[in-house]
Amino acid sequence: MHGAEYVFHIAGVTKARREREFFDGNVTTTRNLLEAASRADHLRKFCHLSSLTAVGPSYTGLPLDEDSPCRPITAYGVSKLQGETLCQLYSSRVPLVIIRPPAVYGPRDQDILELFRWVRRGIKPMLGKKHKSLTIVHVTDLARAIVEATLSERTKGETYFVADQNIYSLADIYRRLTTLIGKRTLPLPAPSFLVYSVAAAVELVSFFSSRPPVLNIEKARDLVQPHWVCNSRKIEDHIGFRSQITLDEGLKTTLDWYESRGWL
Repeated sequence: MHGAEYVFHIAGVTKARREREFFDGNVTTTRNLLEAASRADHLRKFCHLSSLTAVGPSYTGLPLDEDSPCRPITAYGVSKLQGETLCQLYSSRVPLVIIRPPAVYGPRDQDILELFRWVRRGIKPMLGKKHKSLTIVHVTDLARAIVEATLSERTKGETYFVADQNIYSLADIYRRLTTLIGKRTLPLPAPSFLVYSVAAAVELVSFFSSRPPVLNIEKARDLVQPHWVCNSRKIEDHIGFRSQITLDEGLKTTLDWYESRGWL
């Protein structure tokens, strides 16, 4: 980090075959970077990208804020929370800001891609409870928030959620996708016990593979939660940041990118 003025720590492990891989990638790496940053002569800001999963789902359906208690439900979420804790421990030596996005979508994303693929096949999987709500953020808005929060002097030592101002239901996202793709779809209810059963089977098979499974018990625990919602009023109050890309615009540009690269 010799000569660095700004550090954007956005790398991390989001899928793993073993729990320790999350902690190696999201905790040990963060500790090493913070230690190096604490010795950098010209560092003006260290930006750490965390996650809504460090706080956990909303059990009431009300949007979480930065004062909400942290109750992660997966090893990934725990590892992201521990990364935040390290940042706080180094905050007296390293000028830093923590950004917590919810689900991120946009070109190049491989997780939200699955929703597009299901709709293209004419199916709308409804995982867990029927009524699900979530906040999301387009990758371009998130990138802009990361830069603006890092460059601002107001954000030193602060933690922010960054998300679209709106809360969406999964049904509404499916409706917009079916209209955009032009495909008639049928709902496919998948109650929690079924999601966990499939996840267990996939996780068992993954022991014979070198790649992390697409679905496992921990991912199932995330998917069946009814509410993953947060608000980003704090970052708007502090530096005036608001998301600019509407959901319809974001889904359209994402679809166009997927199709242009042959992903759909």
